[in-house]
Amino acid sequence: MGSVVVGVVGTLLGVLIGGALQQLQARLTRRWQQEDAFSAAKQVAYSEYLRSISASYGQAKSGQRDRSEDGRLHAVTAQIEILAGQRVAIEARELVERIIEAHSMIAAGAGDEQAGVPEIDRDRHAVIELFKTDLGLGPAGPG
Repeated sequence: MGSVVVGVVGTLLGVLIGGALQQLQARLTRRWQQEDAFSAAKQVAYSEYLRSISASYGQAKSGQRDRSEDGRLHAVTAQIEILAGQRVAIEARELVERIIEAHSMIAAGAGDEQAGVPEIDRDRHAVIELFKTDLGLGPAGPG
């Protein structure tokens, strides 16, 4: 009789432990999927941010004063403010303000040097490094 009780208790304990482990595994899997989706959303926003900067520059160089890409740049910067940490969001916002001002100057006829493009480009690269760090990609290698 004692061995039957031990067998039943052991079986029930095994079922409980197995169920608890399955719940834990399911919870961890959901969290990993959410983190992956969050990281993918950041990657898309960061890529769109950089694409919009380049497109805005192209529009400015062609003399367009009413540049559609500036609106897209503001929109993606708002996404970054939601998705990224405060440091990344602040750097991205500050850079956008300087970029739009510089691109407005270029569209009005100023040269790249007058508009501060070299300095802005250096700061753009610094923001790219922040994006990479935020995505866990680490620092970029030489080149």
